[in-house]
Amino acid sequence: MKTTPHHLFLTLIMLCICLSCIVRKPLEDECNSFKVTITQEGSDQLVANPRGGARELYEYKWSNGVGNLNRISVLESGVYSVTVTDLVNMCTAEANYTFTKTSGNGCGSFTAVSDAENNLYDIVTIGTQCWLMSNLNIEAGIPKITDPIEWASATTPAWCYYNNEPANGPRYRKLYNWYAVKSGKLCPQGWHIPSMSEWETLFQYLKKDSLASIAIKKIDPLWSGTIHASNESGFSALPGGRRQANGSFIFEGTEADFWSSDESSLTGSAKAITLSGGFDGISRIDWGKNHGFSCRCLKN
Repeated sequence: MKTTPHHLFLTLIMLCICLSCIVRKPLEDECNSFKVTITQEGSDQLVANPRGGARELYEYKWSNGVGNLNRISVLESGVYSVTVTDLVNMCTAEANYTFTKTSGNGCGSFTAVSDAENNLYDIVTIGTQCWLMSNLNIEAGIPKITDPIEWASATTPAWCYYNNEPANGPRYRKLYNWYAVKSGKLCPQGWHIPSMSEWETLFQYLKKDSLASIAIKKIDPLWSGTIHASNESGFSALPGGRRQANGSFIFEGTEADFWSSDESSLTGSAKAITLSGGFDGISRIDWGKNHGFSCRCLKN
């Protein structure tokens, strides 16, 4: 049979079709087998697990905007999805995961958190709670008041350093009146000033007041005289003292005072806790809102 150009052309077309089938079928098989699932690790980590595909190079896009990471940390309940692309075969796969936030999951995998002004705070899990390990240091647009008369008469948020000395900032951070606490501007996102009930949860976990007082005070020469401390909990309380309602300063080196978020039934007062260096106990007192105390934050 004589081969004509027409026959040769048809043969080439058939050959191309066959080669296309040979090449395409493995690609289609790999795309059909390309899947992804999402699993949870710990209390706050979601992990994308691709299977199949080229198994060489993947791209990840999460519904919360995080890109090109196979895992994300999540804080809030909700449905999270991920789209994974096999960049060799250009196949895609999607998966969804419903994350439920559980109360009292501690700090999870986090070891530090920063506030709106990029002050960095180490954090610690104590029981079911997650606490900052140091006092707040944020300004948050709140004015610094040094004048004692102005401090005493303030009914709006204010802060200061102990004794109005900036050198005390690195040691103890800032002191705030309760109006600053009430402003809601102090803690990092996802954190809050603890209520008295939440303070009690901490103390109860540490068994009783005398043991809790010892367990949350840091062993440090900043404490004056005899100090009953072990810092077993990692809370790391230091004796930052306080500013009185009249604008004076007392008890640096011997006391640590912390605001709660709770207002008192006494007019113009709010609730706070006090630790003393040589006293194995915890005082719960209603103080005038224009006292200056340290603040700690608790994870939501």
